Amino acid sequence: MKFTTGTGRRPIFLAVTASIMALSLAACQTDAPPPAPPPPPPASAGPPVSLAPAISDAASVYVAYVEQARGMSPDFNDASMVQAKLSQGASYEPKQLARGAIAYAAIVAMQEPAFRSQLRAYAADATARQELVTKLFSNPGYAAGIPGANIAARRVILALSSDGEMLYTKGTAMKQAAYAIQKQAWSKGVLSDPAGRLAATKLSSSTSRGVVSDQSAKLLTAALTGEGLTTRANTGGATADAAAYNATASSGSAAQPLSSTGTAAGSFDHEALFNTPYTYGVNRALAIAAISILGEGTGPNEEAVIALLNEQKAPRCLGESKLNLNQCLAASRFHFDDVFCVGQHIMMDTGNCIGELSSNALNLSPDREVTLKADGTEELKYANAKPYLKPEPVKKTASKKTSGKKASTPAKKKSS
Repeated sequence: MKFTTGTGRRPIFLAVTASIMALSLAACQTDAPPPAPPPPPPASAGPPVSLAPAISDAASVYVAYVEQARGMSPDFNDASMVQAKLSQGASYEPKQLARGAIAYAAIVAMQEPAFRSQLRAYAADATARQELVTKLFSNPGYAAGIPGANIAARRVILALSSDGEMLYTKGTAMKQAAYAIQKQAWSKGVLSDPAGRLAATKLSSSTSRGVVSDQSAKLLTAALTGEGLTTRANTGGATADAAAYNATASSGSAAQPLSSTGTAAGSFDHEALFNTPYTYGVNRALAIAAISILGEGTGPNEEAVIALLNEQKAPRCLGESKLNLNQCLAASRFHFDDVFCVGQHIMMDTGNCIGELSSNALNLSPDREVTLKADGTEELKYANAKPYLKPEPVKKTASKKTSGKKASTPAKKKSS
């Protein structure tokens, strides 16, 4: 049954009613809020931390040599082992090793959070950043006054002095082996080709080592992130502020606590080790680290940053140790002589040079005294240094006589 009105107006009425209701419902709703404006751009923090790849490359050469030396034991079983360790130990070029030590020290300094945070604050202001970079290039020692530099310097000094002490200690053991192996007949054998061995050593000492690519990549990452580098620092734990630093250092490799263990407590574990002024090498390492943390270590500054690796004292010290090595080898006749040369002039002398690079208060070699002889000439003596004693000639046993009597044994010489 169809229900309609006679006039036909009902559909119009219903449509109008529906429209009014829709308008009423819309009026009851609130307008949607406008979209929030985009957040303001973050304040500029300056350019990101940067480091010239040549710095990490140089550091990789230093790390590779030190780790190779760390694996060298004072045990010698035959002549070939002596020559192998001689070749390994002599395989560094003085300037390259010194540059590598400073490069490594710069990356160690970049691991210090307090040093990084202070410098990143400077990096945010372009004027202050450029002003600081200019001062660091003109005077690398200016880096020592940057807040946090004293703790970064402590890290550097601990790392380098520990490397130097390791080399020196291993050299002392090798030098002692030169005496011990004299009981073995092979050690008293005459060198077969002393001139060829000396020429090979000189060539190895004057040839630059290749970059260790994977090590360089790890060092570069550690420098840019400020974490991931673990040093072998094992000295300085008894110094005054070590405990305070350990209490405030954040956990993890980014703020590696200063070690309180090690074997050098009686030799150079004293506060003067960290006194200013720092060595030229440490100041240059701090300057490279500071410029790189500021984000100015690459680009137009890269060449000047790399030039900061060129310090004078350490290459001269390492060069003198190589000259002494060559003189020692030239005078060697027996295999045990070469062991002495390795211990004294490769390991001990090199270790002392690295130690002197780390601190003005560190000298691993024994004290030297110059005295006058009765005839007025000077005599150089080393305090507490064990003299190098060559063994007595091998005694020959007389052949038995045809009569069957035992041959008489030569009388022992009285020790002088």
